[in-house]
Amino acid sequence: MKRYFNKISNIVYIGTILIFTLSMLPILYLSFYAAPSGDDYGYSILTHAAWLEKGSLWAVIKAGFATVKKFYIGWNGDWFTTFLFSLMPEIFKPGIVWVGIFVITAFFIWGNFFFAKEMLNHQLGMAGKYGITLTCILLFLDYQLIPSTAIGMYWYVGAMHYMMPHAAVLISIALAFRYNRNGKISNIWWAVIAAIAVGGSSYFSSLLLFMVYAILLCITLSKKKRNLWLLLPFFCCLTGFVIQCISPGNKVRAGESFGLSGELVVQTILESLRRSIVELVYYAKEQVLIYAALLLFALIGWVALRSAGKAVVTVRYPVLFTVFMYGCYSGMYAPEIYAGVDVSLGPATIEYFTFLLTAGATILYWEAWILQHGKNKNEKKEIAVWSVALIVVGLISLVNHSWISDLTDVRIYKYVASGQAADFKEQIRMQREVLLDDSIQEAYIVPANSDQGPLMHMPVTNDENAFTNQVLAGFYGKTKVLVIED
Repeated sequence: MKRYFNKISNIVYIGTILIFTLSMLPILYLSFYAAPSGDDYGYSILTHAAWLEKGSLWAVIKAGFATVKKFYIGWNGDWFTTFLFSLMPEIFKPGIVWVGIFVITAFFIWGNFFFAKEMLNHQLGMAGKYGITLTCILLFLDYQLIPSTAIGMYWYVGAMHYMMPHAAVLISIALAFRYNRNGKISNIWWAVIAAIAVGGSSYFSSLLLFMVYAILLCITLSKKKRNLWLLLPFFCCLTGFVIQCISPGNKVRAGESFGLSGELVVQTILESLRRSIVELVYYAKEQVLIYAALLLFALIGWVALRSAGKAVVTVRYPVLFTVFMYGCYSGMYAPEIYAGVDVSLGPATIEYFTFLLTAGATILYWEAWILQHGKNKNEKKEIAVWSVALIVVGLISLVNHSWISDLTDVRIYKYVASGQAADFKEQIRMQREVLLDDSIQEAYIVPANSDQGPLMHMPVTNDENAFTNQVLAGFYGKTKVLVIED
């Protein structure tokens, strides 16, 4: 049986890596068609001007700090990501926004593997190939059913605001568990850096860090006094978070009534619990691939845990763990609900990522508990049960195949094959040709279709006071920017 498991696991290991790698190729390919849009220009006006004027990285950095100050007072408090927003690649050279897409995507994927290596290989004792396999499954779901491809990849500001902090919080959590395991103080200093980035970036990721660090401290502090050091990254994140919250720009954006309210906190918690359940039902009805993939995740996890070495974590309270995981997931709805303002699909993206993360963790915890506390089962019967379950889910997936059209790769294929991607690239080239001409002060550019499929595009209008027109004019140093009317 062990020989059988090893053969199957090796095939699945290679297959999942191959499938995930191939699934990312269309995503990365489309990045060469992407162009900055809206806020990408708005946050980069000062840094672009500094680069054009002085050609100095130090001048760009100083302009980045000035951008943080400007928006902290006038619009929003996420000071760390605002600085990163101002470094949009096209401040240095036109047509290279894809560099930012590649960097953010690479950081997100690496952050997930870093997290998995600690939690699956070191904490649960799995062999390395199983950790890689399980991570590839979740990353495949992350990218192929992401609520917003623009937020996830193609909108520099959106991806930097949501994808980067999510990866950073996974890294910080993994470092906390690694410190708890080996006691090396270097883990704390790296966790501090990640925690500062999270605290100055995202309410969602900050909230997740607070919850996980708090529970880890409660569980381990009585046995390991050295874990008091975990308070350092916790409070660094909290400090960055508070700096965000007290930003004068928050009231500019959300209105004068925005602030702390006990009644609103209670309402937010209740609504978060309700909305998270609604979303779980939606996933079950409309995204059957998620649960099919999670069943495969469970099967591989079971095999991995059966053959695992000694685990670091003690698996004792599966019900409490499940409740905590659900709390982490439902907590991701709280910032959006509390703010009460219109938001992009960024929050939905983080809610989806956290659902996959907590669902995967809950599955593995229950499996570890069953294996640690149950009697040894007949492996042949186990294989039969898992095989039947996979066949049933496979049949359901084939019958209810509407999810196929929702896959990111399918959407990209349709967008490119239709010729729309090539048309968009040409329209942006024509616009840029006019905008880069220093002899033109009043720029009249060709319009681009506002519907750009997986890409992000805020079209320029015939109103020179419109937001997109204003930021484009500011970035390129024009007195006004308008589209050519028919």
